[in-house]
Amino acid sequence: MQAIQYKSFGTASVLALVDLPRPEPERDEVLIQVSAAGVSYVDIRQRQGMYNRAETRVGGVVLPNVPGMQAVGRVVRVGPEADSNLIGRKVVTFVGKGAYAEFLIAQASLCVVAPDNADDATLSVIPMQGLTAYFTLTAATVLRRGESILVHAAGSGVGSLAVQMAKIMGAGKVIATAASPEKRKHALAVGADVAIDYTTADWTREVLEATGGAGVDILLESIGAEVFEQNFDCLATFGRYIIYGSTRGLGKPLEARRLMTRCQSLTGLYVPVFMSRPELIRAGLAFMVEHVAKGDLRAQIGGEFPLRDAPRAQQLLEDRQAVGAIVLQP
Repeated sequence: MQAIQYKSFGTASVLALVDLPRPEPERDEVLIQVSAAGVSYVDIRQRQGMYNRAETRVGGVVLPNVPGMQAVGRVVRVGPEADSNLIGRKVVTFVGKGAYAEFLIAQASLCVVAPDNADDATLSVIPMQGLTAYFTLTAATVLRRGESILVHAAGSGVGSLAVQMAKIMGAGKVIATAASPEKRKHALAVGADVAIDYTTADWTREVLEATGGAGVDILLESIGAEVFEQNFDCLATFGRYIIYGSTRGLGKPLEARRLMTRCQSLTGLYVPVFMSRPELIRAGLAFMVEHVAKGDLRAQIGGEFPLRDAPRAQQLLEDRQAVGAIVLQP
């Protein structure tokens, strides 16, 4: 089978198209013929070697590595302990690695059957990006009906899905931020009530104005750098600050005691940790497949590429040039 593999950490140029033996499912595993695989920032950080550094404290990857943690396709074989009724079914799955390939091994417990008429590109980006958004609102905190929420980088795959999920779950005012007019327009199109440019000097004032001076109840952060500290200027008393990324680099260290003055909380989230809680992953995948089928959860696809163009696909996402999610089509 054809697959994308890298044997050393580095730029997107380390990604190479290779021929590998087709894997065979064991025990409760299934073999999926991949129709679409979603590209995520985690893929990029892994390729850069970011998660193999001691200071990240989230583990790493073993080289050589076939990247990719989210995919959709049809089950063609099952292991002896897996449900044989899955053969021939279209499934969405979340995996530890291996999605950038024509065939993929996944745990049957981490697969959810999807309708045949559901869009493969959309389904392929909901496991990583979608689960990130879902867990920020259901595991890192619980969104209560009517609460306000700020979603940074709302033109991204995670951000745009978080905006939509917040509305589905009953949020009050949803405030989105994005650096470009195109991305802000997209955030409004998927349900945000307000869209703000976080690169301006007074963006936090705009958030306060949109919330009547109170600030937001929930804040989803993925940017980092100076934005990490600025966020506290528009977080409400009893506000919950969820951090799941830092695309512009780490911010200044936080003095934890500052959270006490307004009873605020700061929670980190890294989706691969949830591999140890398959029941939560299944619940999240099932929620998203249901709402994709209903049509009230949509992913804007910023680009679809053949497998051989994986370096270009990752670079587009890394350079923050994509509006929406990026998909590979083996």
